[in-house]
Amino acid sequence: MALEILLQKEDLPEQEDRLNRVFYGCLVEANYELQKNNKGRESPPMYEACNQPFYGDEQRATRENKRPDFQWSITDVSEMNPKKSAKQFVLECKRLGTPKGSWALNKNYVYNGVKRFVSEEHGYARGIESSVMLGYIQSMEVLDILSEVNTCIKQIKQPQIDQTVNSESTVFLSHQINLEYSKDKLRLEHIWIDLKQFY
Repeated sequence: MALEILLQKEDLPEQEDRLNRVFYGCLVEANYELQKNNKGRESPPMYEACNQPFYGDEQRATRENKRPDFQWSITDVSEMNPKKSAKQFVLECKRLGTPKGSWALNKNYVYNGVKRFVSEEHGYARGIESSVMLGYIQSMEVLDILSEVNTCIKQIKQPQIDQTVNSESTVFLSHQINLEYSKDKLRLEHIWIDLKQFY
């Protein structure tokens, strides 16, 4: 619903931080509407909040200084260990398309996006089984973007992204990534929304 609201805007900023702020408003609006029908989340997402402490870290970890774009906190009552019950679902957003000056958007998607889930330093979504990246497509065709992204994914020694389902304006992709700090794997879903009409 938030993506649909985003697509209905008259114009959108190009810069990532400003675009994320607009999308935050879309998430809040969608959640508000869903809440009126007893759906959605009890609280809106946290915008650029620091990673929360991981139950196994006795001292402040470097990852606690890092800020995913969006996260939702939940209490997992199915978790047998109450200390493990606090979990954060993370959504990280990046632009996709042709380079902007020296800033290669598709490379950035991997090295400053996907890698933040992989590395211990950032540790996005630590302790949960899946998370999401949102790609704002500002230029280029989807298959060309996917090819460039997968080339970079290969460079960081992670499984490539598989294309799964497409709609008219949104592409859904997915892959299982290996974590540098654990034997666990994380299912990373990718939602790419076509915003080329705005640029």
